[in-house]
Amino acid sequence: MLMKSINLSTIDGIIFDMDGVLVDVNASYREAIRQTASYFLKREVNIDEVDTVKAIVGMNNDWDATYALINNVNISYEQVKKYFQLVYLGADSSAGLISNEKLLVSKKQLIELKNKYKKLGIATGRPKHEAEYVLEKNKLQDIFNCLVAMEDVENGKPSPDPINKIIEILSLKNTIYVGDSPSDVVASQSAGIPCIYVGNQKIGNMRFATMLQVIYYLL
Repeated sequence: MLMKSINLSTIDGIIFDMDGVLVDVNASYREAIRQTASYFLKREVNIDEVDTVKAIVGMNNDWDATYALINNVNISYEQVKKYFQLVYLGADSSAGLISNEKLLVSKKQLIELKNKYKKLGIATGRPKHEAEYVLEKNKLQDIFNCLVAMEDVENGKPSPDPINKIIEILSLKNTIYVGDSPSDVVASQSAGIPCIYVGNQKIGNMRFATMLQVIYYLL
């Protein structure tokens, strides 16, 4: 669904969020939030509760979102983070939820986007090694010119810092950001660039229900 058209002929590069945009995280990060919150709350947390907290501006970081969902001052942030990482990354011979992740955009489509727009970047709130895991697993390292992850900036989204860093590194003059959360939209607005939002809320310069629709539009 279009809200305000973007002149794609002037775009010199595209910046993507990773989770929910390039990668399906419903069975990984989202499920890790649900399982971790369920463990500490001692009840079954449903996915709607997870979606509600993730829809709040400022809840881009999944550790923050999990801690907010638990909402218990007697439980430390570090406890929550440690358990979350155990569920997400796994331990010893136990596979973590990270192994469930699948691309929402095919490598062929990403190559077509690279050929058309020349420069592709990723601004994600993931820790660096978890973001690099996705690129290495799917052999996408050569497609993206720049990856800015959690450790690369002082302030994560909704701050514009991750987006601005990519704009500076790639010398982009007219770019757009593709994201799937209110924090992504706020970050792109603060960076002064249009945002294509993927989801159900009426936000962003343009809105599409799925990444497949975004790809069709961009190509």
